[in-house]
Amino acid sequence: MKRLLLILFALLPLCGFAQEVEVRRVEGSISLGASFFEDNFYDSTAGEIGLLSSVELRYNFRSVPMDVGIMSVVDIRGGDCELCNGSWENNLSFLAVTDYNFRRGNKVSYFVGAGVGATFYNADTTKLCFMPRVGMELFNHLRLTMAYMIGPKAKNTLNLTLGVAIGGGRKK
Repeated sequence: MKRLLLILFALLPLCGFAQEVEVRRVEGSISLGASFFEDNFYDSTAGEIGLLSSVELRYNFRSVPMDVGIMSVVDIRGGDCELCNGSWENNLSFLAVTDYNFRRGNKVSYFVGAGVGATFYNADTTKLCFMPRVGMELFNHLRLTMAYMIGPKAKNTLNLTLGVAIGGGRKK
């Protein structure tokens, strides 16, 4: 599974070409979605699907189709499993993120990016995490994202989110 995701992230930049379009400098987004433990793909008893919410603030560069920003992610998961340390697990992550944008400013645009930061597991354990991601933005406001949070081996998750982008888009 990891190899497939890494190959996808490596080949995605070859699928399109960036166009230089004047966009607003600062944008934010609020997202909701689901998270899946990596073990869910192999073992159905590995835990429940988690509820995920994130808030992100990004700065769009003028001369290149890239952005940088900060992101906060809250992942809440229920279930009686050994990965959940009881019945509930709460994870809080803070990441520095960057994206490379394709067709920026158009009605449908794509991005590939990554984030690095810290994840706090149940407020008692802190670990470094890495997050490659891909996604699309529709009409400069609706943002669909697939991300893979890589942390401690048993805590790797695939995240699927739907969000609303505020700001950004083509400058008028």
